[in-house]
Amino acid sequence: MLRIDAMNEQIAAIPAEVARLEKDLLEAQKGVEQEKSALAELQKERRRLEGELMGVEAKIQKYQAQLMDVKTNKEYQAMQHEIEGCKAERASLDEKILLEMEEQEKGNTASRALEDRLKEMRRRTEDGKKALADKGAALKRDRDVIDADRQALQKEVSPVFLDPFLKTARQRRGIGLVGVRDGLCGGCHVRVLPKLIQEVRRSTHLIVCETCKRFLYVVDDVVASGPARSPGAPEGASEPARPETGGDGESPDPRVS
Repeated sequence: MLRIDAMNEQIAAIPAEVARLEKDLLEAQKGVEQEKSALAELQKERRRLEGELMGVEAKIQKYQAQLMDVKTNKEYQAMQHEIEGCKAERASLDEKILLEMEEQEKGNTASRALEDRLKEMRRRTEDGKKALADKGAALKRDRDVIDADRQALQKEVSPVFLDPFLKTARQRRGIGLVGVRDGLCGGCHVRVLPKLIQEVRRSTHLIVCETCKRFLYVVDDVVASGPARSPGAPEGASEPARPETGGDGESPDPRVS
């Protein structure tokens, strides 16, 4: 039951992992779009400046042509002043256009880098989604095999023992049966009274730990005796050997729990 629950949790978490991959890809796409939008604004501003420059150039040509028609020195000086003003404006526009071109080149470089990163992220996202799909399918297959084994094993146990055991397992995070090792309960690690250990050894019914209320068996007895007849099973029938326990004496077999 514990392994099945763990597998179900992993399977349930896969859609969130897929969503995270897609979110990261979407953020990268937004970054590319923002960079393209910034480039478009730079191009728009550059075209505006170039339009202003053309207008200033036209003014300079106009004023230079009018110099030939001036009659007085005062008019000539005024016209020269206008021309110099236009030339200063032209120089300023030339500088602004040059800066815009530099910014646009930087933007083009950044945009290409973002495009390359986006392509890589698309590939990684597709690979990641495929890996997650394969992982989910493998988990489901393994879970179904374990669940089938669990159901088959449960059929060999009398409901008199199985029902209370399953109820306890549901109430104790999937662990309803624990071993007593070195006088300690494998579930809560509290010392079990020797009298209770003897009851477990002699009893033909389920005995619970007085502290954690899990059912008990004595690890050393199981190792020493090997397969034994299951409580409630027909005479002559034997149960599979109890699974080896972990360091704390808890049974990790998900088929029973």
